[in-house]
Amino acid sequence: DLFASPQPLTGEGVGDEGQGRGSGDGGRARQAEGSSLSLSSFKQYLLVEGMGLEELSLEQGGARIKFSCIREEDGPGQDQEGVQELKELSKGLDCLVKTKAAPIGPDGKFLGNCACLLEGEQILISRSGRSPEDPSDLERDFARVTSFDSGSWTAFFNSADADCEPSSDTPLHWFSLIKAPTDFKWKERPRVVLHGHSFETKEDAEVLGVPISPADTLFSTREDVDALGALLKSHAYPAHKAFIRFNHGFLILEETMDAAIDVLHALLSKRERALSL
Repeated sequence: DLFASPQPLTGEGVGDEGQGRGSGDGGRARQAEGSSLSLSSFKQYLLVEGMGLEELSLEQGGARIKFSCIREEDGPGQDQEGVQELKELSKGLDCLVKTKAAPIGPDGKFLGNCACLLEGEQILISRSGRSPEDPSDLERDFARVTSFDSGSWTAFFNSADADCEPSSDTPLHWFSLIKAPTDFKWKERPRVVLHGHSFETKEDAEVLGVPISPADTLFSTREDVDALGALLKSHAYPAHKAFIRFNHGFLILEETMDAAIDVLHALLSKRERALSL
């Protein structure tokens, strides 16, 4: 059950998955034990600095991926359909970069990604940790996630490169494309998700007329998916196609990447018009 909440954070301070992949809540607990900030002081610090939990975590050197990754085999899939999907996702990544909808995070990596649904209840997703200096590579920029175990919080995947791991937002996109349509009995099923960080505040949501979830969470955690799940449950697709996770960013669900890109351009234009008033 992806809505199962983890144990509450304990100890003095706040967590950061500095222990890296697979550390999960234990990584947060270890960081909490060594922090000099009390939880109340930490929350006040965030309010004063205008920072989110994940932003501070990345600034402190925390890991992006907070679930276990098990690589099963080489290659995201070389069939003709797979090649077309790779090209479609590459177009989405290019759009995020060109429109600056995927800004650079405190760790020097892009804050944005995309994914699409594959046959057999799998997803193709952009890799974690791509930097502006990395050249585009149709095969090595993506991984095929064959399953996601919500009990052990583990992604099983294959990729063309041993260093290529799926995006830290794999739990969100797995839920959006695999779980939500059936759990919430949507009349239609989205096939792609486009995600960036250019819209992430309550002000953005108000200006754009897009629903937002209020919780500020660390990315790729159960809390992160819980917050998105509540949002998707109350704002069903396809009546709603754009969503904002507070201090995390926007998600656009669509049938095709071209359609998702059109939604993104419409949102960017709407915000530009609002700012010019």
